[in-house]
Amino acid sequence: MPRTFNGYRLRLERRRCGISVHDLAARIGRTCWTLYGYETGRQQPPLDIADALAAVLDVPLDELLVAEDLPAVA
Repeated sequence: MPRTFNGYRLRLERRRCGISVHDLAARIGRTCWTLYGYETGRQQPPLDIADALAAVLDVPLDELLVAEDLPAVA
């Protein structure tokens, strides 16, 4: 089953880690506006960026993905 990036899960994990949007964006080499786009579902990160997000948040990439038939809540 295909999976897509889930911005809501990204936001939950970022907050769980206590990392600000600005700090996470700097760590992955993106702007905070781009990161907001990922969190709200307006943008989908490329695979290498999604992998970098998972690495910074110390979670498996699968934690930031959702099956396409489930709604992504942002």
